[in-house]
Amino acid sequence: MSLMLLRAKSRLLSGLVLLAVHQAGCLSELDSVEVVGECGPRDLTPECCLKKNPGQWEQCTGSSEMAHVAETAQRSVSTATKLTAGATVAVMVGAMMPQINSAERRGVALASDLLAKVERAIEQCVRRADQKVNDYHFNGRSPSWELCQQVKVGEKTTWAACLGLFKHEESWPCLREALDKLLPDRYLLHPRFQLEERTGTWKFLNEEKVKQIVSEHGWKGLWGTIEPDIVLMDEKGFIVHVYDLKFPCPEFNNARWERYRGGRWHDEMQGRVYERATGVKPRLVSPRQGIIREG
Repeated sequence: MSLMLLRAKSRLLSGLVLLAVHQAGCLSELDSVEVVGECGPRDLTPECCLKKNPGQWEQCTGSSEMAHVAETAQRSVSTATKLTAGATVAVMVGAMMPQINSAERRGVALASDLLAKVERAIEQCVRRADQKVNDYHFNGRSPSWELCQQVKVGEKTTWAACLGLFKHEESWPCLREALDKLLPDRYLLHPRFQLEERTGTWKFLNEEKVKQIVSEHGWKGLWGTIEPDIVLMDEKGFIVHVYDLKFPCPEFNNARWERYRGGRWHDEMQGRVYERATGVKPRLVSPRQGIIREG
């Protein structure tokens, strides 16, 4: 994810973000919606938080800006949510619990022919998502630099952040379908990891743990955790390949790792934090460049 998207994710986050962004006017065709009721088994954690605590945007998202936007925006969303309908994202897609590499135990990389198929599928999904969102919003054209910089939500969130968010959400169904066929039960989509202060080691946060943290502390309880987009595992569950999707805006910008500008990892490079957390050197993926082998 680009720095803009990285910042947006810390404020907006997943499907709930889409709801808030829709309410704030990122999309224009309006229908009525109410985020109340019981939490379903596939509800995103922040969405579930909002259902249990209607109107408590800051508690559930950790975003004072989005709280303000949600309070002042029309309580409506775009019918264009069909673009991301069904794109509910599970914290853990497969049944296997990920094991983090250590000096004593490391995973075995995927066979080269299987890895080539998996990476080709990842690139195809990223390019398809990029094109589909551009088709919807701009009749297939890529947004200009000027449009990318325009603030679309609140006082800070730009079109670049909105589009990056939409393109990530559009990627998940395609990635799930492809990886279910190529690597069933051995992949994760945007899993969350947390540094354990007492031991200095990283641990995977399963869905129940994430829900518990948010229930007790709000979404702010997850600040300092990291969330790579794709994690692949070997037959024993060890993490062997890690990818992060980038949707540069405008498209001729190169994908790159960004430096955290605040929070727990202030002034550190995103890719290096991911590597420490997973024990694997992560790779960037963008629509134009595909999977980037170096850097």
